[in-house]
Amino acid sequence: MSPTIAPSPRVAIYARQSEDVDQGIVQQLDDCRKEAVRRNWRVVAEFRDNDTGASKARGPKTDWSKMLREFDAGTFDVLLVTETSRLTRSLTDVLDVCPPRRDMRVVVIREGIDTDIDDFMLKQLVLLAEREVKIKAARAARYAAERRKEGHPGAGKTPHGYRWVPASDRGLTNTRYTINEAEASDVRRIFAEFLAGAPLGQIARDLNDAGRSTRRGARWRSDLVRRILMNPFYAAQLPPAQPTGKHSLANIDVEACTPGAWEAIVGLEQLIAARGRLVGVKPNHNGTARRWLLSGLAVCSVCSEPVRSARGRTHPTARKDGTGTSPSKLYHTYRCVNGHFMRNGDVIDDYVAVMCVARLSEPDAVALLVAQPDGEDISALHNRRDALRASRKNVFRLIDDDPARLADAEDRLNDLEHQLRTLDEEITKVTSRSPFADLVGVEDVRAWWESATLARRRSVVDFLMSVSIRPVGKGRRVATWEAVADSVRLIPKV
Repeated sequence: MSPTIAPSPRVAIYARQSEDVDQGIVQQLDDCRKEAVRRNWRVVAEFRDNDTGASKARGPKTDWSKMLREFDAGTFDVLLVTETSRLTRSLTDVLDVCPPRRDMRVVVIREGIDTDIDDFMLKQLVLLAEREVKIKAARAARYAAERRKEGHPGAGKTPHGYRWVPASDRGLTNTRYTINEAEASDVRRIFAEFLAGAPLGQIARDLNDAGRSTRRGARWRSDLVRRILMNPFYAAQLPPAQPTGKHSLANIDVEACTPGAWEAIVGLEQLIAARGRLVGVKPNHNGTARRWLLSGLAVCSVCSEPVRSARGRTHPTARKDGTGTSPSKLYHTYRCVNGHFMRNGDVIDDYVAVMCVARLSEPDAVALLVAQPDGEDISALHNRRDALRASRKNVFRLIDDDPARLADAEDRLNDLEHQLRTLDEEITKVTSRSPFADLVGVEDVRAWWESATLARRRSVVDFLMSVSIRPVGKGRRVATWEAVADSVRLIPKV
């Protein structure tokens, strides 16, 4: 009677690595395939987890979970891996493949492990790997604490406006960020436009119209603009660490930030002012961008409703020589939502622009544009803010030395927090009083106006005057500024 030949086992290959690099996965699969050929085993499935850590829980969407489900379904008999560390660095995962939960045969090529013979070595190597992970984590936490104490950010996505400095180029300052001027100009523009009153959507549209794009080459959106305005990094402030997966710019306490060891792109008062307008306010990403100077600003003189922009179409008559009509053309108009008029918008825009430039060119314009704050200047407010922050730190030190003092210190901490919030509101007000400070000293106001964004021009119009448009009668053309002046009323605000 001839001996019974055992059937060739069905083999599944598992490959994993922490970094998102295809080469490592490809090499693991290639090594496992060669081993399967050497043993005359048949490969029936391959599982790969790229950019997946082995010391953290692997969710239901990973190939690790898929591999376990396939084993439970009877798809394969043997799991083949190159190294124990490719399988896992957690004993919890080992228990997923060993009895009593599962009796999976695992073969590890480089360590010469076969759990069909003995699974002791597999568990020992995983325990050693798990211990190494914990030691590295403790070492990394200590390094991170020292790094934060010196004001250095951790490695990660570098904010738009900065460039990450490699370790070999940091020099004595050891700074991680250096300003990317091309991108930093976008950041400065975003803060300046927002603090001058421009909506988020309008800022995004103006950036796109100017040919600017994000670092990835994408178009700007209002939510991206909002994130920049909320980010303390731009004022060289290092925010406190947040739980993994729960990072939120809105939850960052600027008072808890520490000075960063890199150059600021905007001032701290600008950051405080911007966040003061955004934190706690529900994001609104719809319908805020405008294409024309007066849409939503001017009103109808009959019903006082804000006018809308629209497109008109010419209706040319036949030529005198009988050769037909000239082509019909679209043109920009303003219309009353209640139907009182639809008028050519270009000539009205030009007239309002001329009047704004004339007003900004008058001798008293500087006093209007940069009103002096009532009371302390911005530097004095910052000095008071620094003193309050120092007092708060002293209270926390007292609590650390004697936790029993927490109840007594609670009222003092609440008072300091209230003073800091009040001071931040005052800084926001002072900063907002000078939205057009960049106009001071400008000799050619007309050139400034022509180079300004639509959002900035609209802010100037809204700051200087109220615009009321009157109907002129059906079929009447208003093509000169003199005619516009008779039908467009400008009411000065300042």
